[in-house]
Amino acid sequence: MAGYPPPAGYPVPEGYPGASVPLEDTPAQEDILALQVADILALQAVDILALQVADILALQAADILALQAADILALQVADTLALQVVDILALQVADILALQVADILALQARLKGTPVARTMSTLTQVILHLEDTPPQEAAPGGYPAPASGYAYPAAAPPPAQGGYQFVTPGGYPPQPGPGAQGHPGAAPPAAYGAPPGMYTGQTSSYGAPTAPPTLLAAGASPPSHKQEECTGTVHKTPNFDAESDCRVLKKAMKGWGTDENSLIAILGDRTTDELQVLKKMYKTMHGKDLEKELMSELSGDLKYTVKLLMMSRAERDSYCLSKAMAGLGTDEMVLIEILTSRSNQEIEAISSVFEKHNKRSLEAALRSETSATFKKLLTALCQGNRNESAKVDLAKASLDAQTLKKSGEDKWGTDESEFILILCTRSLPQLKATFLEYQRNSKHRSMVDAIESEFSGDLRRGLKAIVEIAMDKQAYFAHRLYRSMKGLGTDDKTLARLVTTRYDVDMVQIKQRFHQKYNQSLGQFIHDDTSGDYRKLLLKLVGGVQTF
Repeated sequence: MAGYPPPAGYPVPEGYPGASVPLEDTPAQEDILALQVADILALQAVDILALQVADILALQAADILALQAADILALQVADTLALQVVDILALQVADILALQVADILALQARLKGTPVARTMSTLTQVILHLEDTPPQEAAPGGYPAPASGYAYPAAAPPPAQGGYQFVTPGGYPPQPGPGAQGHPGAAPPAAYGAPPGMYTGQTSSYGAPTAPPTLLAAGASPPSHKQEECTGTVHKTPNFDAESDCRVLKKAMKGWGTDENSLIAILGDRTTDELQVLKKMYKTMHGKDLEKELMSELSGDLKYTVKLLMMSRAERDSYCLSKAMAGLGTDEMVLIEILTSRSNQEIEAISSVFEKHNKRSLEAALRSETSATFKKLLTALCQGNRNESAKVDLAKASLDAQTLKKSGEDKWGTDESEFILILCTRSLPQLKATFLEYQRNSKHRSMVDAIESEFSGDLRRGLKAIVEIAMDKQAYFAHRLYRSMKGLGTDDKTLARLVTTRYDVDMVQIKQRFHQKYNQSLGQFIHDDTSGDYRKLLLKLVGGVQTF
């Protein structure tokens, strides 16, 4: 079949544009469509393969990361368990040695004077030496194997410096060494509260812990509940001469006017017990009552502070309790402060003096001036029935924590009687262990938060005071001193009471807590809020305007 003819008069050579094309050489429409479909299918296949490859690579990366994270967590858990086991074993050994010493001492007492006693004495010294021997220093990478125990398995040696090495063919590459967050041997981020390069309570390696944890860990022993040795800012006077002091006091009050500086120099530098001796000596030498003489010479806040200072501890507390309940209204915080912070023996002495001066018992007075569950709390406290043992029963602490939780946050309403029973009868170290255990298993951040949530009014303030005293008595008094001077005006009666009751007991530790909490010395606070001879006496009692 012929092609299209060229224009007339212009012959076109074959092969040039416009030349005739045989129709049988023209591509069919079906062939063009087939080629287009093939191209589209090829592109789709390539896209699908690319997506599949990407998915596979993503899954493999996720699996690798998950396995690495699992390995690291497993290693960290193993290290933590090892530390806890060693701590528990160390405590058990210490307890066993202590019991052995106690048994041997008891046996010595029974065998005293016999030939066996000398042998027992020698054995006691040996055990005491063992108990005082410092623990073996940990080797780099973990605890050393016990001298006669099992050695580390050959297949699982302690971790080497720089992290755990994975050497299985085809396995994961070695982990980074110290410095890479999230890997063994590295410190957690600074936001976790750990100092750079070291876990809290650990050495830079996986050695033995250098300090107990602040909070109870699962299965671990609580922090030490050994009572801090407290000291006052005024100590016993060396070569105390009561006669000489009485002559100085008499001269300071003789004639017109009063030499307050001489009075402050003596009264502000003697302990409560020494001042009681001065009272007796003054009456013996001059036939007059020293306290009455002082009251006739002084006035204002200085007079009130000296009045408290000249009383015995029981007389001072009894007087403050009586004044808190006198007249209209009651100063509940005075009742709480005294009854929650005194020992059984002190409460017994206070009750005796109170009844002698008020012609009714302390319990009767408290019951008539308070009401509802707050009355129950104060009645329980004035019995002086608190366990005062320094020993801590961890099982009992856990049981009491569960009881408090069931009686408060796990219950519709609150069973106040269980709280009063536990908080008024357990020893302060036992309560501290109980509160830490409660904190581990409660939705509340602390026992104070739990009481804030569950109680109200004076009962809440009373229970909070017990918790704060159990956790840190000196911090409690530091806070009370701060509140007496905070803001406009000064609560001088509270300030004078707190200073005169604590100055020769634990004022050194109270001052430390005050500075730690408020970043200013107690002496400076007193200096800024008081004046005159009253200021001089208070500063003398607390050791001056001390800066840290």
